[in-house]
Amino acid sequence: MLATRIDRYMFWMYLRILTICFLSLCGLVIVVHVFSNLDEFLDFAKQQQRSVVQVLFEYYGPFTLTIFDRLCGTLGLLALMFVIAAMHRSNELTCLMAAGIPKRRLVRPLLVATAGLILLATGLRELAIPRYQDRLDRNPQDLSGNYPRQIKPTYDPQLSALIQGRHLLPVKREIVGPVIKLYADPLAKVCSGKIVGSSAIFSPASEDRPAGYFIHGVSFPLDIDALPSVTGLDGRPLLMTSHDTPWVPPGSCFLVASVQFEELRGGSSWKQYASTKELVEHLRTQTDRGRTQLQVMIYQRLVRPLVDWTLVLLGLPIVLTRIDRHVFWIAGACLGVTVGFTGLVLGLAAISSQSNLIPPLLATWLPILLVFPIAYGRLHFAFES
Repeated sequence: MLATRIDRYMFWMYLRILTICFLSLCGLVIVVHVFSNLDEFLDFAKQQQRSVVQVLFEYYGPFTLTIFDRLCGTLGLLALMFVIAAMHRSNELTCLMAAGIPKRRLVRPLLVATAGLILLATGLRELAIPRYQDRLDRNPQDLSGNYPRQIKPTYDPQLSALIQGRHLLPVKREIVGPVIKLYADPLAKVCSGKIVGSSAIFSPASEDRPAGYFIHGVSFPLDIDALPSVTGLDGRPLLMTSHDTPWVPPGSCFLVASVQFEELRGGSSWKQYASTKELVEHLRTQTDRGRTQLQVMIYQRLVRPLVDWTLVLLGLPIVLTRIDRHVFWIAGACLGVTVGFTGLVLGLAAISSQSNLIPPLLATWLPILLVFPIAYGRLHFAFES
């Protein structure tokens, strides 16, 4: 019963310190960012006839999730360090060890809580953050989301077609000025090699139709309404027109495509907010260099929990073996370990992404293979000392 009470006591102390660290860090970042862009928030709130508090909460709510995701391991290590330091300063740790409770047993609830923290961050990374991809990709100058985004021409292997256009409007899931280049019959023959329109809006799959793009204001082929719908050799629909499809408006067509709207986003900022599943789906449309960079990112996602756990195991021996040192010295040492290990992880990933010197799988696993045995050995020594 005593051990159970100690576990609960340490767990709630850990949770309180973690909350304070997280809110302090988020508050500092958000306050600096808000005052740097206050005019944009005030103007947007006035345009939308909403309170500034609502606008700030809507913008920074998802932003706090990304901070938690990126700093999960560091936050867990800091909370663990402050709990042990606080108990040592109040002589609680000395009393418990004098009662015959070993360090390993004392630290166990904190390690369990940290493992839960890492799993929570993994769940947020894969389930919650991807829902706010577009909002996180905006800046304060584009709070409405109407600012045009770069489009990356993407090949659709199902259609043997290249989907491109002038730019994207992510809020509407719209391609402005779409140009679809067709390379295989029967679609290329019927449409004379391409489809050109004024806009194309992505429509996800539903019960009555597959996923694809409504292309409006079709200027080529010249008389799209006179063309019958096109099906593949296997009977699968490829292009639907108003000629024989009631739900397609005149002057438009519906192109059945396997390329999702998110795959058309140019740049790389959206990838950090996408789920691992979306990154894997996006992998098949990449060129050689883009494929390597995306492979590195996918492998990093898969090993991220192990990276965070290794970071905790690296810092914990510093706390246990130098517990008599000042808390700020311990915090500085943990920060140094965090910076060094993170630099190793990011450095190897960058080398693999930009060259072929290190394969992506090895680049992501090498920091763990090198550092984890050292961290585990030092932790075992700290428990026994």
